[in-house]
Amino acid sequence: MSYRWIVSDIDGCLTPETSKAWDWDTFKRLTEFFKNRKGQGAYPVPLILCTGRPQPYVEVWAKIFDLRAPLVCENGAVIYTLEDNTSRFGPGVTPDKIKGLRNLRLFIEKELLPNQPEIIYQFGKEAQLSLFSQKPELFNRMIDAIDEFIKQQGGPELVIQPSHYYLNISLAGVNKGEAIKMILNQLGSSCVEAVGIGDTLGDKAIREQVAFFACPANAHKEIKEYADYISPYPDILGVLDILQQPPFVSVWEGINA
Repeated sequence: MSYRWIVSDIDGCLTPETSKAWDWDTFKRLTEFFKNRKGQGAYPVPLILCTGRPQPYVEVWAKIFDLRAPLVCENGAVIYTLEDNTSRFGPGVTPDKIKGLRNLRLFIEKELLPNQPEIIYQFGKEAQLSLFSQKPELFNRMIDAIDEFIKQQGGPELVIQPSHYYLNISLAGVNKGEAIKMILNQLGSSCVEAVGIGDTLGDKAIREQVAFFACPANAHKEIKEYADYISPYPDILGVLDILQQPPFVSVWEGINA
């Protein structure tokens, strides 16, 4: 089977999950891997990033690797393309939902965070809220209060999901899977022509939109159960190993044929 696209998460895959400087020698190996296999078409590197990170962060990755396909930010709430430097909301995002989410942000900032100094609001997102803490067990204290606030204001319906050191608050129906499906359709492709990489249960949405799915060694046990291949190496080294597995090799062979 020949595949055309690689869909990959960033944190825990292309970079370590921890908040520290990247190991330059390892990252250089990754950049050289992509550089040495670039094609000559409209999409020289057939990589679709699919992350919870905000658009500015994803834009940097697009410029480093020359990624011209649409890229998924904020777990599907925002789509970014490098070629025209354009950001747009993903499928399922509406003005009313954005208004409700912004009201929730004000509630969290004014009513919850002053009592939880070890939890930090993550700046830069437009259609998703994310909180960070070195003590993620503290998030449990906030979820009930968030649920009650949303009930009182009448929505929007949310999906609240922890991921390592983060608590991601997303709009229901807005996710990585719907965004991937839309992008593949725009590219004239489908899930049977895509392979994926992920490391947390939130990446199950990637698994559902690709024909072959792989995880680095550091991936959560829950998502490993859905993997077709699990690398013996963690994060970047795991991805480098994954990229050399037959389904992923076929992507590079296709663009250079």
